[in-house]
Order: sequence, then C-alpha cells, then structure tokens
Amino acid sequence: MATAVDEFGLWLGKKLRDLDIDECVFGSYISGILDGDESEEEKTDALEGILSEILVTDNDIIKIRSEIMEMWSQLRQPQMSATTQAVSSEEVDIRLARLLESQSLQIPKQKQYTDEEKKIREAILSQYSQMTDDEDDDVNEPGDVKENGLEKNRNAHAVMQAEKEKREQAKLESQKKKEKDKEDREKQKQLREEKKEKRKTQKGERRR
Repeated sequence: MATAVDEFGLWLGKKLRDLDIDECVFGSYISGILDGDESEEEKTDALEGILSEILVTDNDIIKIRSEIMEMWSQLRQPQMSATTQAVSSEEVDIRLARLLESQSLQIPKQKQYTDEEKKIREAILSQYSQMTDDEDDDVNEPGDVKENGLEKNRNAHAVMQAEKEKREQAKLESQKKKEKDKEDREKQKQLREEKKEKRKTQKGERRR
C-alpha cells in the first residue's frame, strides 16, 4: 500500500507528464517548495513562478497551481503533520525522562553517622546548648539594665507623686476659694439686713 507521500508524488509525476513537463527536474523542485517551512502564501507564489516558466497562459498557471496545492493539502500535508506530531511526542517523552532523571539526582541522601561521629555530634550540640543558655541569661539579666529599670521606676514614681500633690493643692485652693466666697456672701447679706433695719428706724423717727 502506497503512503500519502508516495501518492502525492505519483499524482504530481503523472500530472507533469500529461503537461509534457520533465517530472524528474520540476517534480522534485515543486515537492521541495511545498515541503519547506515557508508560509502557504509564499509557497503559492513560488509555485506560480515555476509554472509561469513552463506554461503559456495565465489560466493554465492558476488552474495547475490550484490543483497542485489542493492535492498537496489532501495527501502530503496531513502525513507531514502526523510525522511532526509523532516526533514532537517523542521529544516530549525524552525531555520528561531527562527532567525526572535530573530531579532524582538532586534528591539529597541522608548521611549515615558512625557511633563515634554520633557521640562527637551530641557533645558539640550539648556544649552549644549550654553556651546559648548562658548568653540568654547574660542578655536577660544585666546589672546596668536593672539599675536603669530601677531609676526609670523611681522617676516615674516621683512624677506621679508630684502630680498627686499638685491635684491636692489645687483642690485645697478651690475649697478655700469657695469658703471665702461664702463668707463674702454672708457679709453682704448681713450688710443688706443692717441697711434695711436702719431705714426702718429712720422712717419711725420721722413719723414721730
């Protein structure tokens, strides 16, 4: 059974022979153009340029060009797409296998310690742990920090005491002012009463 590539080649050879065109020269040339990486428009222009050299009328050029492009699309292009797809799938499989292999190589292996190495490692970790605890004690309880803390507390207490005394003093002054105002009001009331009694006395004397 002939493949799609052979079918297009056989058809193209017969077509060129029917047109009295040398299939050995132009057949391979036309196939090379159609199998290239150019766009379909570029292939059409190139094919039309070849046919214009061997055909007489423009109608024949357009007709034969259309037939060749149509048969190439039906027979040759699907086969090329399938081949490209198969190659692409194979490349994907290869790349995937390489990726998995590289990832497996990157997985670190767990180091196996001997008994002697384990003892040394534990001793180092124990010593480091003690040093860390001592440093934490030094950082958390320095003498100057304590003194600074006490000084700050004393200052804060002094400020609070001063504010308290200030409030008490203001309260006393306010109380004194209220008492003085009350005394002034009592004096003014007494003066008004005295003036009132005095006026009554004067009126009584005038009536006599």
